[in-house]
Amino acid sequence: MIIGVDIDGTIKNTQEAAIRCFNDELGRAVSCKDVKEFHMDKAYGITRKEGRRLWRKLEAKIYSLGVPLENAPHVLNDLKEKGHTIYFITARPNIPKVASVTREWLKEHDFPFDGENLYMNSQDKGKVAQELGVELFFEDDPHHLDKLIRAKIPTVVMDASYNCSYTQGVYRMTHWDQAYQWIDNGG
Repeated sequence: MIIGVDIDGTIKNTQEAAIRCFNDELGRAVSCKDVKEFHMDKAYGITRKEGRRLWRKLEAKIYSLGVPLENAPHVLNDLKEKGHTIYFITARPNIPKVASVTREWLKEHDFPFDGENLYMNSQDKGKVAQELGVELFFEDDPHHLDKLIRAKIPTVVMDASYNCSYTQGVYRMTHWDQAYQWIDNGG
């Protein structure tokens, strides 16, 4: 099976790292429970434009921090060993510093990253998944979920506070050990 895997919010708790960086930068004490949407702007009382600007400033640091979600590296390595193809498909910008941090983080945390299976700046993950022949995709962001569903890519949502209301045409998981049930059933 060809499997597409998002990074932020799917194999890594990027939001926790971002909150830590935003809090340090803004002198705030926002917690993960305070963030109810994918973008953190409202929780910080800043505009979307200010939030984007701050994210870009802190982006490489945010992406370098944090640990994988529990069992994500183990499950993905196990799936690769069983003959499945794993592609990491992320909307992270493909700029040198972010690309380098992303590759190093995947290696450091022992994901099945071979240097060729990372697709960055994937703004339309549905299209990228179709081009790669992805048969099952793991994602957390409602924006990307919409595009995957439109592209008819079977998709599993990694549960998060900002995607609880997303129910159309997807499966949901809270832990990486649950991934086997969709792999074993063929997507």
